[in-house]
Amino acid sequence: MTHNTYLVLGAGNGGCAMAAELALLGRNPVLFDHVRFDHQLTSLRAAGGVLVESRVVHFAGGIGNHFAPLQRITNDLATVAEVDVVIVVVPGQHHVALAEQVLPYLRPGQIVLLNPGGVGGALVWAAMLKRAGVEGVLLAQAADLLYAGFRTPEAKVVVADKKKQAFLGVFPNRERAQVMQRLAEDFPEFTPAANVLEAGLQGPGMLLHPLPMLMNAVRIDREAPLTYNSYDITPSVARAVEALDRERMSIVAALGGTVKPIQAILTDYYGVVGEGFLDTVLKVPAYQNASAPRDFHHRYIAEEVPTQLVPAATLGRLLGIETPVMDATIGLASAVAGVNHAKDGWTLKRLGLSGVTAATLPAILEDGRV
Repeated sequence: MTHNTYLVLGAGNGGCAMAAELALLGRNPVLFDHVRFDHQLTSLRAAGGVLVESRVVHFAGGIGNHFAPLQRITNDLATVAEVDVVIVVVPGQHHVALAEQVLPYLRPGQIVLLNPGGVGGALVWAAMLKRAGVEGVLLAQAADLLYAGFRTPEAKVVVADKKKQAFLGVFPNRERAQVMQRLAEDFPEFTPAANVLEAGLQGPGMLLHPLPMLMNAVRIDREAPLTYNSYDITPSVARAVEALDRERMSIVAALGGTVKPIQAILTDYYGVVGEGFLDTVLKVPAYQNASAPRDFHHRYIAEEVPTQLVPAATLGRLLGIETPVMDATIGLASAVAGVNHAKDGWTLKRLGLSGVTAATLPAILEDGRV
């Protein structure tokens, strides 16, 4: 049986976990990081791979310590042309710069898998592919990074948890069956989303990270670093998150997707069951004994506001859905960080959707005419 060949772009927490699991599955992936981050690769090269401390059964090899050999660890993006699937595991705000460097090496029939891809990351890539005249590349994005954990300065990654299920969107959607089939063996967690925008909207990060962080701003300013169990979500914070979630669900429904409250998504991801959102989020093992971000330039703000909340709110306006909590979160995050996320984030123009209407959007998502 012929297996996919893989290149993982990004040697941070998620990229190392992804490359390690593929290696343990016998797929011999290539791991890349930019020469500016070569320090991320030094210990991996010396060790010849990644030492994994898995705390979950549903990671390759199960619970325990495993060594995942990596035969190729590189700074050479030309490797893109050699593989079947390119997996992008870098923060969303860096996708445009990375895509510009990757474009010359992509070829028809390849899959570019964004894990994750924000809200509309596949459309950002598609618009850039179109401008570059690159055709036939299949784009997919997961609702969320599959792994929860961290990487140590040594060649070690701790996998504290792994999603049991996550939506996957494909662009163009008419290629969904082909892409799902090609990825199914190595990624059984992926469930097909109605389209790439639904996939991006089904991740809990945009709900759990920016708003609770902003509502804990005083404590973070005064006490960080501090223990941040379940993002310090209290009953009041939970009510605000649930209001934000209702806006997200309205957008998902308008896009023809599966409407799931955040409580249900956490149950799908981690298998925890609670009486409501607050009870559920407090039970997630991966959210315990975490450290709060030290400042408001952390990825919870710098990544998830411009690449998730901004495009979500923009889509809400396109679809005629009011998003007051989403808009307030974007405004507060911008004020606290001293940047204009609404201007600099993934607008309709950056998604390649300028001039698109609510009536024409479904055909574009299905057929890929960006």
